[in-house]
Amino acid sequence: MRNFVYAGVPDPSAAGNTTSAAPSAASGLFQMLFLLLIFFVMMYFLVILPQRKREKQFKKMISQIKRGDTIITSGGIIGKVIDVKKDTLKIKTSNTTELEISKLYISKVIKNKEEE
Repeated sequence: MRNFVYAGVPDPSAAGNTTSAAPSAASGLFQMLFLLLIFFVMMYFLVILPQRKREKQFKKMISQIKRGDTIITSGGIIGKVIDVKKDTLKIKTSNTTELEISKLYISKVIKNKEEE
């Protein structure tokens, strides 16, 4: 009988074949759980924590808007705040143009220069 080797694995029926014991299922499961834990900890510090920080800064910026501040929207519109409501702002973009926009679309607030 010939002993054939297929892809580096000897024939299990070959005489004198010694096989090494595979790692136990418990240690493999522990390693997998440990790697998953490390992955989630890294994701927390690299993605979730910075996102929370940006959200807090945005909420603080939005809550401090008052009449007379100049804002820039995410669409690039620059205007002066003339009225602040619960979820929206009314801004004046030129002499006669007034827009009402949602607070969610504000990207930057430029404070009134008279106060500084």
